[in-house]
Amino acid sequence: MTASPAPTRLRAAVPHDRTVQPSGLRVVTQSLPGARSASVVLLVPVGSRHEDEAHAGLSHLLEHLVFKGTRDHPEAGSLSQLVEGIGGSVNASTDRELTVYSSKVPAEHLDVALTAVSELALHPLLRRRDLVAEKPVIVDEIRMYVDSPSDHVFTLFDELLYARHPLGREIAGTIGSVRRATHQAVVDHWRSSYQASGIVLAVAGSIDHDDVVRASAAWQAVGPDVGRRPALAPRSTSAPTPAAPGSLRVSHRRLSQGNLCLGMPGVARDDPDRWALDLLGAVLGDGMGSRLFLDLRERRSLVYDVSTFSASYADAGTFGIHAGFDPDDAKTVVGAILDQLDRICTEPVTPAELSRAQAYTRGRLELRMEDSGAVAGWIGTGEALLPRILTVEEVIERFESVSADDLLRVARQYLDPARARLAVLGPFRSRSPFERALRR
Repeated sequence: MTASPAPTRLRAAVPHDRTVQPSGLRVVTQSLPGARSASVVLLVPVGSRHEDEAHAGLSHLLEHLVFKGTRDHPEAGSLSQLVEGIGGSVNASTDRELTVYSSKVPAEHLDVALTAVSELALHPLLRRRDLVAEKPVIVDEIRMYVDSPSDHVFTLFDELLYARHPLGREIAGTIGSVRRATHQAVVDHWRSSYQASGIVLAVAGSIDHDDVVRASAAWQAVGPDVGRRPALAPRSTSAPTPAAPGSLRVSHRRLSQGNLCLGMPGVARDDPDRWALDLLGAVLGDGMGSRLFLDLRERRSLVYDVSTFSASYADAGTFGIHAGFDPDDAKTVVGAILDQLDRICTEPVTPAELSRAQAYTRGRLELRMEDSGAVAGWIGTGEALLPRILTVEEVIERFESVSADDLLRVARQYLDPARARLAVLGPFRSRSPFERALRR
C-alpha cells in the first residue's frame, strides 16, 4: 500500500496556522484565547461573476438547494436542527466571487460545525424534486429585494455601471433565469466547482489547529455522478468596461421616498490605493460624524439616511454614495453630494479629519475582530482571494501610513464629480433634473 502524502503545514510570525491537505483543501485557523465559541467558514471559489447570462443565479440557487438534504441528513431542516440543538447557527451566502458556508457553535461542539459545512458543500443530494420546490422560494426572495427600494437601487446602480457584465447582474439572477434553471445545470455547476482542491476551510475561536486538520483530512466532494467530475480549471473572467461618466438611470415607481446611488469605478482589492479610498469613504459618509451626514442630514435636513459604500473585486471596484430623500429635494440632494465630492477633490482633508477617519476605521476593525465568526471570515477570505492573509496589524499600519496628500491624490483620481454615474429610484417621470445636476 502506498502511503498518502502528508499535509503541508506552514507556520510564520502571524496569528494563524495554515495547512494544505493532500486533497488540496487549504485549512487556516486562528486560536482566540478566552473565546467560548468556535466559528467555521468554508469558502468555495465560485460566485455570480463566473456565470454566463443563461445561467445567472446558478451559484445562489445551488447554495439554497444544498440545505434541502445531504448524504447523512437527507431530510430538509435536519442539519439545521442538529446545529441549533446545541445553541449554534448555520448559514450560507453567495457573493460575486465566492460562495460561503458558515457555522458558529459553542467551542466544545466544533465537530458539529465542521460536520454541517462539510455536509452542505461536499455531500449534497441535489434532488430534482428539491429544485422544483426551492425555485418559488428564490423567486420570492428576488421579489423581496425588488420591493425594497433602499436595496433595489443598489442593483440598479450595478446594472448601470457594469451593464451586461456579470458584475452588473443581481447575484440571485432574475425570476426568468431561476425558473429556467435545469437540474442538470445545477449538478454540473456543483460538480465543476465544489472540489476540495479549490476550497478554503477557515476556523477561529477556542480551537486547536491540529484537531481541525485531522477532522478535515479525508474531506472529498461526494455527490451526484461524482465519477464524472472534471478537474477544477482556473475560472476565466473578463474585466468589466464601466459605463461612460455621466450615465444616468431613472426608475419610476410610485413611492413616497426617493433613493439614489451616485458613484464611480473604484479599485481592485490588491490596488495600493484601496487604503486611501477606504479612508475617503470614512471621511465622506461612514458614521454620524462624516461630512455627508453632518451636511445633508444634520445641518440641512435633506435626507434621512446617507452613507458611502464600496466593493473591491479581482480586477475592478466600486465607490459610491447612497441616500434616501424627499422626492421634492432630489435635485438639491444630488447637487449637495456632488459639492462634497468636489470639495474632497480640491481641498486637503484636515489633520483632525484624517486622524478621526484612521481612528474610526481602526476601532471598527478591532471591535469586529472580537467575534470568532469575523476572524474566521477574515482569514478565510484572505486565503481565498489575496496573495496572502494580511494580519489586522498590517492593515492598521497601512491605514495609518496614509497621508493627507495621499487622500487628495486618490480623491482626484477616483472621486472627481465628472466621473459620477447616477441611479435613481422613486416617483420621478423626468430625467431632466438629474441630467442637469450631473452636467453642472
